[in-house]
Amino acid sequence: MFDLVTKHKRIAQVILALIALPFAFFGVDFYFRRAEGPPSVATVGGDKVTQAEFDELMRDQQARMRQMLGRQYDPAMFDSPEVRYALVDQLVNQRLLEQQARKEKFRVTEEQLRQFIADLPPFQEDGKFSYEKYKQVLLTTQNMTPEMFQQKVRSDLTLAPLQEPIVAAGIAAKTSVQRYLALLDQQREVGVARVDAEPYLKDVKITDEQVKDFYDKNPTQFQVPEQARFEYVILKQDALAAQTQVAPEEVRRTYEANVKQYTTPEERQASHILITVKPDAKDADKAIAKEKAEKLLADAKAHPNKFAELAKANSQDPGSAPQGGDLGMFARGSMVKPFEDAVFAAKVGDIIGPVQTDFGYHVIKVTGMTPAKIRPLDEVRASIEADLKKSKAAQKFAQSADQFQNLVYENADSLAPVAKALDLKVMSTPLVGRAQAAAVAMGNAKFVDALFSPDSIQAKRNTEAMEIGPGTLISGRILEYKPAAPRPFDEVKDELKLRLARTAASEMAQKVGRDKLALLTQGKTEKEAGVSFAKPVTLNRNQVQANFSPDALKAVFQLDQGKLPAYTGAVNDRGGFALYKVTKVIEAPAPDEQKLNAANARVSDQIGRELMNAYLGALKAAADVKLNQAQLEKK
Repeated sequence: MFDLVTKHKRIAQVILALIALPFAFFGVDFYFRRAEGPPSVATVGGDKVTQAEFDELMRDQQARMRQMLGRQYDPAMFDSPEVRYALVDQLVNQRLLEQQARKEKFRVTEEQLRQFIADLPPFQEDGKFSYEKYKQVLLTTQNMTPEMFQQKVRSDLTLAPLQEPIVAAGIAAKTSVQRYLALLDQQREVGVARVDAEPYLKDVKITDEQVKDFYDKNPTQFQVPEQARFEYVILKQDALAAQTQVAPEEVRRTYEANVKQYTTPEERQASHILITVKPDAKDADKAIAKEKAEKLLADAKAHPNKFAELAKANSQDPGSAPQGGDLGMFARGSMVKPFEDAVFAAKVGDIIGPVQTDFGYHVIKVTGMTPAKIRPLDEVRASIEADLKKSKAAQKFAQSADQFQNLVYENADSLAPVAKALDLKVMSTPLVGRAQAAAVAMGNAKFVDALFSPDSIQAKRNTEAMEIGPGTLISGRILEYKPAAPRPFDEVKDELKLRLARTAASEMAQKVGRDKLALLTQGKTEKEAGVSFAKPVTLNRNQVQANFSPDALKAVFQLDQGKLPAYTGAVNDRGGFALYKVTKVIEAPAPDEQKLNAANARVSDQIGRELMNAYLGALKAAADVKLNQAQLEKK
């Protein structure tokens, strides 16, 4: 009866991933509305994909990446045309699926929606759905109301009948997976001979004229990067929260005004016997099922102590029948409505029914009850105080952010006014490069570009206020600037001469190595080629190996294993050349069932994604899809 999450495991995984990431810093109504009117970034069969939807999805992705990468997050990663077109393609695909679902008349009932959400683990306490936890998780992690979340889940479940059969059709043949694993886990014994560059250094002659010529032709290679000494101010919402005070009376008023939020609702425990029948079944079939349920009801009332035995023998709910029909404790909102209405209207010990739902007819025994309980103020005081501080800090930050932006603009030649007005500290740096400036701004490349822009350098004016993280604004101002400048020739001459000598020695070593490899592949003996291989080592295709570059591994495993010994070579990490002699191929042992199943799942998943892409491609080809190039290319 309660198996929607199992049936739609992929959808459940997506929903759980969404819950795991906070979405407090962008609008969530993208999921629940379709803005009307221009501008649009695309049309799909006459249905617009609006600029507002695109902007919301962009903010969604930016928030995800900011959450995942932290200080390494760089907003510039979203500035490329490729990213913008990938996002609009995602919206187009979503619209194509929605249109197809409407055409197929797919729908999700209220009971199915309620059941799916109730079975999601993040909303459960002690294995049972908790409405209070449901609201708390949504509000704290996504800034969503239950109604918003339900509409999102309804949309995903509606599209599931289109997506899941296609993705699940990605079946890989067992022999193909076995061959894949055999290649992946195959090992090869390889001997190595190195032609190092260092011995050839003595044969290299680099003149002063060559050094000077290279220096003159490559001036950018010898520059000291630009540097700046700058001052900056940062406004942080977290700092405002730490300074915020909440009066005890305010905590009490909040508690009293929201006492329902701190109330654990009444719960009931029940067992049931289910006789299944589909909602659209013929009247005759419904009558037969109802008659059977009525007979079981009479038997249960006659022998109430044998209800569990009757459920084990007769219930058609595979989930609860082995437990004698026991469904455990549940609050309102956990079960389909006709079922829970009947349970909550009865008394403990009552046997009632038959109750009809979309699943069939139920004979129900109410076995327990836990009354509603209000958590005392002292128990939730700290939580309420933290929420109030967070709320006040958010309001204060919004007001302060406007003031921050205005003051750094209106007093463009100083950060002192904004610091004084908002009780902030003006901080300064020594002479630093772009990398160190980025570290000050939590890795924000946009701030660094603004700070090192010509206007900022020449006029020494404040940068605009920029968001460098959730609830964090910064503005900076150049105090001193040193442009990039070439290092003097006399300073780099010796260093450059050695560098050119090593390059020439590497070229000589690599030529010698390739010549030796050519002799070996032509059938010459190792003695004739002047090569001596070290003791073989065992290499694995999918493991990083010391002294073997990825190119070397690729070359080794591409050799024909039917003709051993076989030879190949590659440039090594010291600038020389390495020759590789494959002497033996060690086939992988037959994989155990667990490994085979895991590999099968990976390969099948990839095939399923490719099938889904092909299906979307077919829908796209049949639809009239038009992209608004000009709108998409706007920053």
